[in-house]
Amino acid sequence: MGDAKYYDWDRTISYDADVTMVVGSRGLGKTFGLRLACIKRCIKLQNKGEQRRYVEIVRTKAQLSVVSDNYFSRLSRMPELAPYVFRSDSHYMWWADAPEDENIKPKWHLLGYFVAMTVYQIDKTRTFDYVDRLIFDECILDRQDRFHRYLPNEFAILANIVDTISRERNDTVGLRPHVFLLGNAVDITNPYFARYHVGTDVSYGYRWYENKTFLLHFVDSSEYNTEKASGTVAGRMLSGTIAGKENVQNIFHNISSEFVQKKPKRAKFMFGIVLDGKTFGIWSDVKDGYYYVTAKVPHNTDRPIYAMSYEDNRVNYIAANRLHQVMRGFAEMYWMGIVRYDSIDAKRDFYRVLELLGIK
Repeated sequence: MGDAKYYDWDRTISYDADVTMVVGSRGLGKTFGLRLACIKRCIKLQNKGEQRRYVEIVRTKAQLSVVSDNYFSRLSRMPELAPYVFRSDSHYMWWADAPEDENIKPKWHLLGYFVAMTVYQIDKTRTFDYVDRLIFDECILDRQDRFHRYLPNEFAILANIVDTISRERNDTVGLRPHVFLLGNAVDITNPYFARYHVGTDVSYGYRWYENKTFLLHFVDSSEYNTEKASGTVAGRMLSGTIAGKENVQNIFHNISSEFVQKKPKRAKFMFGIVLDGKTFGIWSDVKDGYYYVTAKVPHNTDRPIYAMSYEDNRVNYIAANRLHQVMRGFAEMYWMGIVRYDSIDAKRDFYRVLELLGIK
């Protein structure tokens, strides 16, 4: 497989976006290529007397050692990194010129940092110098993965990490941070698409959002995909499956406007649901027999609001879970096929509620 089939980071970085999100097939070289580019850049600038460092972000503390252990095992085998040696622990990464004699200790230079979202408050006590690139790999979770979930208010946590690390100022001292989000097409309901209102009209190529502050590159890696689908064991195993479309063909399987229908004005508000800081209204229309999900509830309603998690619970909210009578009743309505959504966004965001109700 030729190098031309791997991801071209030079082009993407040239757009100079505040936040860049790349969604592409597994094995395309997104993560490896970006790490290599960051390492080469930091070493080059260091040798010119200018310091730059980067940050690898993970979701949980447990993932710190998973990512940092053997971080350089493949990278260090690249020909352009042969003159250097590397080491890392769960907090830092370093590089040095390879000593000519094994008895000479390397002169280590700080290359970057590892940070976990779940302990970012603790990490506020750490010093992060000369950082202008932050990488968050695997930012999109597979909805079929029962062992991992997005954090409550995950995007806000990420923004706080960027602020803590960069300490960006409107002067020549602060470095403008660039955030890189890497993922696969396994969940269109992810919090990053939701934050930037990506919607379901995702098409291959580059596309700007939020006044050119967020750049999405949905990669059309058709040449690579074709070769992987027919030329690898995994590709042949996944042929014709949903997982194959996600992992090999880079196609979101849950893009659909099915069951999206405008709520009639005659529908009556029944109750609200709050999850991950988002509020949903459940409405009933006895005439057409449908229940509707909206992304808001009426002001000053006297109908109950159910909180689906401890973090969302507030005064006057009712704690609920999948065993709650109202929740069981709503799940039955879903399985009967009589639940509708008044917008694509409401359908996308409501997936998390359905998951907690045991609906996949």
